[in-house]
Amino acid sequence: MKSIVNGVPVTTVLSKEPSLRAIMTEFDTALNAESPAPDAETLLTPLNAVGHTPRALMARKLTDIVVLPGGRISGNERALVADILLQVLDNVDQDIRIEIADRVARVAECPPALVRMLLLDDPVVAERVLMGGHALPDALLIEAARDGSMAHREMIAKRIDLSPSVADACLQYDEGEVCKLVLKRESCQISPHAINKLVALSALNSELQTFLLRRPELEPAHGFTMFWWVDTPEHRKRILLRFALDRRLIQDVLEDLYARAFRGTEADPFVQEILALAERRHRPRGVNGESVSMGMVIRTLAASYDNPIEEIVDAVRMIGGISRELAVRILRDGDGEPFAVLCKSLGMPRDDFFSIVDRPDAEGHPPDHGDYLLSIFDSISRDYSRAVLRYWDWDNNPRIAHITRLLTLLEDDI
Repeated sequence: MKSIVNGVPVTTVLSKEPSLRAIMTEFDTALNAESPAPDAETLLTPLNAVGHTPRALMARKLTDIVVLPGGRISGNERALVADILLQVLDNVDQDIRIEIADRVARVAECPPALVRMLLLDDPVVAERVLMGGHALPDALLIEAARDGSMAHREMIAKRIDLSPSVADACLQYDEGEVCKLVLKRESCQISPHAINKLVALSALNSELQTFLLRRPELEPAHGFTMFWWVDTPEHRKRILLRFALDRRLIQDVLEDLYARAFRGTEADPFVQEILALAERRHRPRGVNGESVSMGMVIRTLAASYDNPIEEIVDAVRMIGGISRELAVRILRDGDGEPFAVLCKSLGMPRDDFFSIVDRPDAEGHPPDHGDYLLSIFDSISRDYSRAVLRYWDWDNNPRIAHITRLLTLLEDDI
């Protein structure tokens, strides 16, 4: 059957199963015409002119073959054409590569090597494949995230099908914008290692803190570690409220071990250390282990709030049953929430606590956050406040130690 297309005689052979040679002969074109869009149904280039140069014409003809349906071309033939295209892509303009990426993005059967090359092309080319809506294997997305630019990782992080393994690859370079995009993806579960890394990064990038505190993967160890560097009182209060816990079940289960570990013949320092984490109630002690009255506790903490000199720090350490490093951190913290946690853990009466935090400072300035600290004091139980202190003093916990190491490495890289 003869027909006329754009003034050019064309002979077509109608067949249900045309050969590859017959398919190729259908694309004779003039080289000096505008590039047409592929047919939406067949994905083939129409029979009118398709390019300005032989290179462009060759790229489009080869793409016509790659995107053919599975019943019209074998896997081996498609792979051969894709291998040719790998070389052609290196030698054509970006506009042609964008056109090829647009068409390849709609075909599930395209060989992975060709898809990978397009994914690692310039972001404007890769975008056509990454944002084209077509399902891509995690292996290809991981390679694109690992070997591509930040722009590639940002596009990958926006994909609907973002998986934990791909998210980990996107987070590999610690880029703030990429981290925020991943944290916004509530449907994607973040791996434990990635969460640890993000917690450490939040110390150097405060914009991550709000997004992190919304994540369901965040656990008490993460929250109480972040507590010291979050940038707003609201974040500190949110941490204390979100990670509230009750240790009574642990205390009841371990109760019979206390006598054996501390007073029996089977004393084990390691068991004693673990049991101390779950102790039911701390009793303030003096230098020689003697009991300290609440009046002494109140006077000591009141003095430390005004003037945390070395002697006072040591006294607070003994009374609070905490390390000296933690005592220094609590007393020198400028916002006061840790001080409220310490006072609550020691059983200080509410009125006495408020009288300390609501009085003028040494220079006579009126307090500006006494009511806020009282709200912190009222919002937590005594047992929970004790658990918070234990977390803050738990440097040898594997997860906390890991986050600390990550933070050190990040700071060294700055």
